[in-house]
Amino acid sequence: MRALRKGQASSFNITRDIPGEARLVERAFNLGPGVLAEAVQFISQQLKLQDA
Repeated sequence: MRALRKGQASSFNITRDIPGEARLVERAFNLGPGVLAEAVQFISQQLKLQDA
């Protein structure tokens, strides 16, 4: 958490926003979905948008 506040973990936060920081913390403490689950969800959303 301290590294986030000091900006030392910014290289792991690709989106550079608050939700990105939240995802980083969730992954670090195994609180949220994993990277693979998020990637599959993102790809499925993009495919739905293309079909529409």
